[in-house]
Amino acid sequence: MRYSAVSEGAQAAVWADLSFADKLERMNARDRAYDGRFITGVLTTGIYCLPSCPARKPKPQNVVFFATEAAALAAGLRACKRCRPDDFYAGRDRDFQRLASALAELEQDPESFPDVNALARHAGLKLSKLYSVARRSTGSTPSELIHARRIEVAKRLLSEGRVGATEAAYAVGYGSVSAFYARFRAATGSTPSAFARR
Repeated sequence: MRYSAVSEGAQAAVWADLSFADKLERMNARDRAYDGRFITGVLTTGIYCLPSCPARKPKPQNVVFFATEAAALAAGLRACKRCRPDDFYAGRDRDFQRLASALAELEQDPESFPDVNALARHAGLKLSKLYSVARRSTGSTPSELIHARRIEVAKRLLSEGRVGATEAAYAVGYGSVSAFYARFRAATGSTPSAFARR
């Protein structure tokens, strides 16, 4: 997933249209709509942030606003480790990358992911953050992602003919064969046995 980029022209236009008070208001509101439109510099800490940064807001006298990330860097400020504006401007989403990596691990070893807590641990994310990242980047809940990956692995095992339906259920981390059958049918419109025969 990539963050949405804002052109330099659009950035400059928004920058010119906003007063210091407007920018301060958007920063205090943690308004994501202004991410990429200006940078908040905090002089006392030497960092720069996105307007939506969840960190405690600085006093107005300690704030300076920049039109671009380059201007904040030129002023000697460094990127905030909470909102990660450097990732934002580079188009990276580290939390999504962690989730994607954990999901790839799940496909290799589904039994190591018995629940959403295990996925959060493997991703190195708090549970609330995991839900937020999953919803934002995939439109699915972490539980839906786990079951979708398990079913994909089961389909592969069944199509290769290496295991039967019951073995597939346990191999992909289901403790209940009936739960596996229900999930498999919901995802494929077929029973695992019928899928294997195809």
